[in-house]
Amino acid sequence: MAHLDISILGQQYKMGCPDGEEENLAQSVKQFNEKLKSMKQSAPGRRNEQLIVMAALNYCHQLNVEKIKNEQYTLELNQRIQTLQDSIEQALRPKDEDNEQN
Repeated sequence: MAHLDISILGQQYKMGCPDGEEENLAQSVKQFNEKLKSMKQSAPGRRNEQLIVMAALNYCHQLNVEKIKNEQYTLELNQRIQTLQDSIEQALRPKDEDNEQN
């Protein structure tokens, strides 16, 4: 496990992350800081702690929306796969079986 020193709104933190994920964590910290700076500009009276909580909740909400979209997409794909599989099975079924079933 790797450890990184990161800064969020000027506050220093030591974070652990899986080996090889250091660049991803650094990019996430950069993205989070940019979001916080943007929020701070639009609401200058907010304390840093309030901004961090608001940003974290926004990200959680976005993640949940994407999870729902992903679940719906997965369901649609599974239905399409099942339809294709049924069509393939129908096409491969011997003609004699088709006549017997009718």
